[in-house]
Formats: sequence, structure tokens, C-alpha cells
Amino acid sequence: MTGPAAAAVPSFVAVSSHLRRLALVVIVLGAGTASAQAAPAREAALVYLALGDSTAVGVGAATGGGYPQRLARRLEASGVPVKLTVLGVSGATTAELRRDQLPKVLAARPALITIGTGINDLMQGRKLSEFARDLEVVADLVRRTKATVVLQTLPDLTFSPAGYGAPPSLGRRIEAYNATIARVAERHGFVLADVYGKSRGQLRDRQGELFGKDGFHPSSAGYEVWAEAMWPDVERAVVHPRVQARRTAAAAGER
Repeated sequence: MTGPAAAAVPSFVAVSSHLRRLALVVIVLGAGTASAQAAPAREAALVYLALGDSTAVGVGAATGGGYPQRLARRLEASGVPVKLTVLGVSGATTAELRRDQLPKVLAARPALITIGTGINDLMQGRKLSEFARDLEVVADLVRRTKATVVLQTLPDLTFSPAGYGAPPSLGRRIEAYNATIARVAERHGFVLADVYGKSRGQLRDRQGELFGKDGFHPSSAGYEVWAEAMWPDVERAVVHPRVQARRTAAAAGER
């Protein structure tokens, strides 16, 4: 074909080149879509509130924070992203926790709450009945959040340098406080982390290493022992259900 009409008809070479470009675009777009579908959605961060006293803050540790920060790092390492807020205040009694920290709990909508309280009540000589009353009020409110709540026993302070020479009544009072904590945990369906029982041997054998310069607060190594004592209970209550949920979702997606 010749003349103007022939010029209007695309050549075979031009058409083939155009089709190859279109095919390449389709392949690239398809690959991008497949990658987007294959990429798993990032799990929302678990909102973790730490209620308590100076041990939640990490007083005495040179590095690494208190037990909440160490638990949060263990959760992250287990594949659970965490948003940690420490509400604990150094020196707080359970009455002060109830007054100052508790009002902030519901608005935060937590999925995990740890409560470490009673040491300051004990050291200030508060009556066991007063401690029990305040802890019961705290427990009643945090239960309403539907969060996983981990309540912990007090460590054996008779092994601390500050506890040297303390009368036997100190050990008996610690045991009485811990019995109260265990009853509250059972009554409200909380996880009980037995820091007392699980850390006692190490506190006895490694006193100089596990306490800070003041002889009362844990050192960095002491907080590591504390977090390690709590971790199996936290892992079982928080990590294991999430791992099982992921497996169930993955199996459903393969059907």
C-alpha cells in the first residue's frame, strides 16, 4: 500500500513494540499487587500499663529500667509490639496508687496491666487490713478494663542489706501481705506472679549483686531477676494466646 492511506496504518514492528510495553506494565503492576497482598498487616501494639511504686520506675538500676521495661522488651522479642506506660510513682503506697494512678487506667484502654504494690505499705507500718482494703478497690476497678492483669507478690526483703538485723516479724509480715495479694488475685481472676517464691533463692545467694547502692532497691541485675520471675506467667497469659491466634488465622487463610 502506498500514499497517504499507507502512512496511517501502524507497522507490524510498532504494534509489537507497543504490546510488549503494555505486557511489561501489567506484569509490574501485578507483582506489586501480589506483594501488597502477601505483606502481613502489622499487629497493633499491646497497651501495657505498669501500676506501682519505685520498682515500676526502676529506682536503683543503673541501666535498663525496672521490671516493666524488661518485660516489655521480652514481649517485643517474642513478636508482640508493646506501648508501655509506667504509672508507678516512687514511694507510692497502695492508697496513693488508688488515688493517683487508678483514675488514669480506664481511659488508656490497656490490654495488659501489672500491679506491684505493698512494699511501701509494709515499710510504713500500715495495717494489713488497710492494705487489703485498698488493694481490693484497685482490683475491682482494673478488672473492669477486661485487660490481662498480673498481680505480683513482694520479694523477700529480709535478704536485702537494708533488712540485715530486722526482727523475724518482718518476714512474717511479708508472708501475710503476700497471702493477701494471692487471695485478691484468685478472687478477681488475675494472673499471680510469685516474685517472692521465684526470686528468694537468688536474693539469698546473690545479695551483693542484686541490690542497688542504697541496699534496698534492686540493682539492674536485681530487676532482671525480678522480670525473669514474672516472665513465665506473662508469656503464658499474653504471648501464647497471640501465637495460637496467628496460627489459627494462617490455617484459615490456607483453606
